[in-house]
Amino acid sequence: MVLELLSNKQLFKNDFLRSARKLVRICQLFGTVPWYLDLLGGGFHHREQQQAGLRCWRLWCIKGLNVLYSIVIASAIITATVLQHSEFDWKMPFMTQMLYISEYIAANGVVLMVLIGCHYQRCFYRKFAEKLLAITASIASCGAAVDFQRIETIFNRLLLGVALFFGTVLAVDFLYNDQSFWSFVRSSSVYTLSNIINVLGLIQYAYLLYFIYLFYGDVNRLLMSYTVHASRDKHFRARRRLSYETTVVTPSDGGATLLYDYAHLVDLLRSIHLELNELLEQVNDCFGVLIVSTTTASFVVLSLQFFAIYSLTTVRGWKVSDTLLLVYTVLWIVLHGAKVLMVLYPSHLVQKERERTGPILYHFNPHEKDTALANALMKFSNQLLHETGHQTACGLIHLEMTLISTMVGALTTYLVILIQFDTAVSQGQSAGNSSQKGSSGTQR
Repeated sequence: MVLELLSNKQLFKNDFLRSARKLVRICQLFGTVPWYLDLLGGGFHHREQQQAGLRCWRLWCIKGLNVLYSIVIASAIITATVLQHSEFDWKMPFMTQMLYISEYIAANGVVLMVLIGCHYQRCFYRKFAEKLLAITASIASCGAAVDFQRIETIFNRLLLGVALFFGTVLAVDFLYNDQSFWSFVRSSSVYTLSNIINVLGLIQYAYLLYFIYLFYGDVNRLLMSYTVHASRDKHFRARRRLSYETTVVTPSDGGATLLYDYAHLVDLLRSIHLELNELLEQVNDCFGVLIVSTTTASFVVLSLQFFAIYSLTTVRGWKVSDTLLLVYTVLWIVLHGAKVLMVLYPSHLVQKERERTGPILYHFNPHEKDTALANALMKFSNQLLHETGHQTACGLIHLEMTLISTMVGALTTYLVILIQFDTAVSQGQSAGNSSQKGSSGTQR
């Protein structure tokens, strides 16, 4: 039995590592996951303690190179941002210039947060991985299995979609910059590279929440199956009492033993449900600052891009560069809308699946003599009362889909303000030009 449990745990470990391998490698390529990370294996530090001696220098070399690599990425993005601002943004109106400066500050802040945070919070990678593995083993002991292949397929497709999207962005950016290599490098470093780092950080958050969502789904499916089997056992015992009036139901009876097994399984699922709730809070706390920063930055960028579309549609002479800029702007709107959805939709799935547990418990109709199952259900119900509540990021943002409607209303308000400000500036410039022409004509 012990060997079987160890074998299953090793199998779960291998499946989990295989499902996360491609995501971890891509994140390491862009510096959003430490190079020296070794999920569920104790990392290079553990190997160093085991093997000692010559392994120590390898660990410090990898750490040093990783830190240097992160510094190079951050420096390249910051330098490109300064060059972009000094070369182009000074020509813009004051309001638009302030929005671009806000975008630069938010984007660079998020980049530094991700690059530094993945090293500062590196212990959470192993902590979350071990927690997911432990919950997987617990659910498997109740009769369910986590579909690691499904998780791997979904996130491989997501990574492929991200790669195709940013490939399209780079192609449009290259054409818009008149195929100038250095202008393309500067622009892609400011916008594309910084957003790739941001998106990879959000994909890590979505990966953890999708695991939690599947775990909640497994708990609910097991509870539903228990209700069906327990109901059949109860009807079966009722028919036995009608056939054999001398039969007395006791805990040692076969039917009662099955119900007491259900009580143990329900209590085990209650413990898993509590662990999932604690894990969900830890994940939201770990990624809370990133979520708030990303949502704020996306709001600023969306305001700017919608205003850019308005400015483009009011241009009198339409050029090819205007078409490329319009496509580029639409792609940017799609990107930042998708980033907001990448935060809210996994949270919505988790919340929806978690709230299904309470109504499922009411399908149980335990036998009057089965006090163990009744107590387990009562304990589970009381626990759900304390688990209910909104998911939040740093206590500032409720991670619900209703946030989208709030953002749409705020974006509409800000867009109207920007249009009014731009109209007032244009009218002021026209009045100034007219007065200059009138004064020059009077002098003549």
